[in-house]
Amino acid sequence: MATKYITNFLKQYKKMSVVAKAAMWFTFSTVLQKGISFITVPIFTRLMTTEQYGLFSVYLSWVSVLTILGTMNFETCIYINSLAKFDNEKDKNDIAVSLIDLSFVITIIWFFVYLLARSFWNNILGMNTTMVVLMFVEIIFLPAVNLWTTKQKFEYKYKRMVLLTISQVLLNACFGILFVALAQEQSQAQARVFSITIVQTVIGSICVVYFFLRAKKLFVTTWWKKALQIHLPLLPHNLSLTVLASADRIMINSMVGASSAAFYSLAYSATMVMNLLKLSLAQALTPWVYKSIKAGHYETLKKRSSQMILIITTLVFAFILFAPEVVYIVGSSEYREAVYCIPPVAASIFFTFLYNLFSNIEFYYERTKEIMYASIGAAILNIVLNVGFIKAFGYIGAAYTTLICYMVLSFVHYCVMKDCIQKNIGDVELFDKKILVSLSIVVLVCTGLFTISYRFIMLRYGMIAAMLIVVFAKRKQIVDLLQELKKG
Repeated sequence: MATKYITNFLKQYKKMSVVAKAAMWFTFSTVLQKGISFITVPIFTRLMTTEQYGLFSVYLSWVSVLTILGTMNFETCIYINSLAKFDNEKDKNDIAVSLIDLSFVITIIWFFVYLLARSFWNNILGMNTTMVVLMFVEIIFLPAVNLWTTKQKFEYKYKRMVLLTISQVLLNACFGILFVALAQEQSQAQARVFSITIVQTVIGSICVVYFFLRAKKLFVTTWWKKALQIHLPLLPHNLSLTVLASADRIMINSMVGASSAAFYSLAYSATMVMNLLKLSLAQALTPWVYKSIKAGHYETLKKRSSQMILIITTLVFAFILFAPEVVYIVGSSEYREAVYCIPPVAASIFFTFLYNLFSNIEFYYERTKEIMYASIGAAILNIVLNVGFIKAFGYIGAAYTTLICYMVLSFVHYCVMKDCIQKNIGDVELFDKKILVSLSIVVLVCTGLFTISYRFIMLRYGMIAAMLIVVFAKRKQIVDLLQELKKG
């Protein structure tokens, strides 16, 4: 029986388009990467104290901030645009090397800024010198990895991508567990950081060699001016998004302590599987959206995006309903109350997916100023609301602050996206407004209802049963939808 299924799968696999195969393997890579990270969370929550786990989560938050300041996310706009617009392989490699060099220079400048007032920055960051230095080392090698990954995804070269991903996640997991297990209690977070830096350095070096061997020069400044012209306006945008995603943990650590930051971080770790599915779908859609706009396939884009939004909505519902079981698996009993953070965090994932859809259109037409203003506004709103919500409701208040801000952000970007379409394409609807509004309302209502169900076990199980019945009743439509997406 198993052989029959495998044979049928292989036959169907051979019939799949290159785009469908690439999307499947990129999704697999993302799921594997985040999945192993998810699996190791219960190990680290039990190996590390809540204070050390909270400190590590704060480190990750600061890494995301420094990544924006050091790399400017060059792969998100200028590089992916060059991959779409240039056919010559030499041009693609030259811009990659140029961006790696520019990122290196910027990161080194920031490192010297840190050295000028090391004690001051250590107090601000809440970390010692060793952890901060390791953070800079990690950032230095990150651009090459991001650029290489973007190139593989855009060109649908999934085999090397899968190989690198498997190597990276396994090394991260093995080294992380080993280093933390051998470390003293007060150095557990530092040991975890050290393990990540080692793996990042090795993988990053491989990607650097990959690009440099294909370029005529090791130091290229050709694209610096163009890169800065495009990405400097995006710096406030990207930094604001990072603040929106990370400031809560930093502020929780500062206002109510590292242990509370650990609880909040665990809730985010619990939603990792949900987030990685959203991320993989969004990343797979990005090059396809670009190409659909270029080819004028507007109706297909509208239909596919609606289907993806429906899938994300279903995943959000399922995850929220099973949140207590997920928290029990991921953390020990002392993390039980973190479950109440999951509904707003999961709902936030829905709205970030909408934001990703809308921003693709804005990036394509290089509407960077509007993107920047929206993100800055959302980040400021996040900080302001966090001050009041964290003070009043603790770390759970930060979760609802995040939801509110992502709702605002997605709405603003929808408005900008509509204006962008009107000016460049005309009276065309790329996304179904009725589906967007109705599903947004349903997500918000169900978030509240499902949260209440955590205190009434039979009510929650009844909701789960109802959801399973609906899925079973609509199984044919679901299968047809998946088949259609596979063909696309």
